[in-house]
Amino acid sequence: MALAAPADGGFVGGPKGPAPWTKAPSAEPQTLRFAVIGDRTGLARPGVFEQAIKQVDLLQPEFLINVGDLIEGYTGDTAELAREWGEMESAIGQLRAPFFYVAGNHDIGNDLMLNAWKAKRGEPYYQFVYKDVLFLVLDTEDPPRDMPSAFAKQFHQMAAGMKTDPVATEKALAQFLGGVNADRAKGNPTDPEMAALSLARFSPKQVDFALKAIADHPQVRWTFVLMHKPAWKLKSAEFAKIEAALGGRPYTVIAGHNHYYTHEQRNGRDYITMGTAGAISHEHGTGEMDHIAWVTLRDAAPDIALIKLNGLLDRTGTSGQTLAR
Repeated sequence: MALAAPADGGFVGGPKGPAPWTKAPSAEPQTLRFAVIGDRTGLARPGVFEQAIKQVDLLQPEFLINVGDLIEGYTGDTAELAREWGEMESAIGQLRAPFFYVAGNHDIGNDLMLNAWKAKRGEPYYQFVYKDVLFLVLDTEDPPRDMPSAFAKQFHQMAAGMKTDPVATEKALAQFLGGVNADRAKGNPTDPEMAALSLARFSPKQVDFALKAIADHPQVRWTFVLMHKPAWKLKSAEFAKIEAALGGRPYTVIAGHNHYYTHEQRNGRDYITMGTAGAISHEHGTGEMDHIAWVTLRDAAPDIALIKLNGLLDRTGTSGQTLAR
């Protein structure tokens, strides 16, 4: 006679004496499992992010959240902007789980792009609580700052080249970046417009919003702060206020933008900069990888596992990734 399954899906069966398992599995309704995915752009290797969405879907997270830079952007052409977002929304639409957007500099690089974002998704900064966990999503482009026109022209030429010959284009870009880095090492001044573009910016309104969100949820079991640019690396006085407000609560901060994975601890807390999910590399080394972060939160601090896209295989034993690292 078969045993009936309990209504809560709990474990049933087994011998009364010694059992062939270490312990019976138990339902954990408060356990949280979600995934974080890194930058697709600027300068996307074709198909890497789109295939990553299919790979993440195999894992069935409760939701997937990105850290910004889904489109190449930096355009004043409304038709081109609509085309780029349409392409992304089609890819993201293959995911069964919810997808949470985080705005990057390529997503809202000027007022036109910001207005398009707001029309579809509201404010780029927001908060939500799920399973007694606060998620605070910040906008590091508040207000947006457009690319200098000369640089934007070069950038869009490279973006076009990535679609037709990504290997050669990335090689040419690496040579260019090598020259830039050599100039910096010699102490040569950085272009002031480009230096300003690299800063993290938070309006007073956003800072007030973040401080209120933190104050309104003092007893949540964990707080995750997500943003595009790693503001703690960029000497942002505004982010310092938000960081101070987090105080002694348990929290984790996750960003992107640098196209290179790093982990550090500040104030005894994890601060993570994601690697890529298709964007070109800015640096070579152990942090150069296309990956997702799989986050599991039970009763204590979250466990964070990095899964490389070229190691996340489907039932046929393949990743479907040809350009992922």
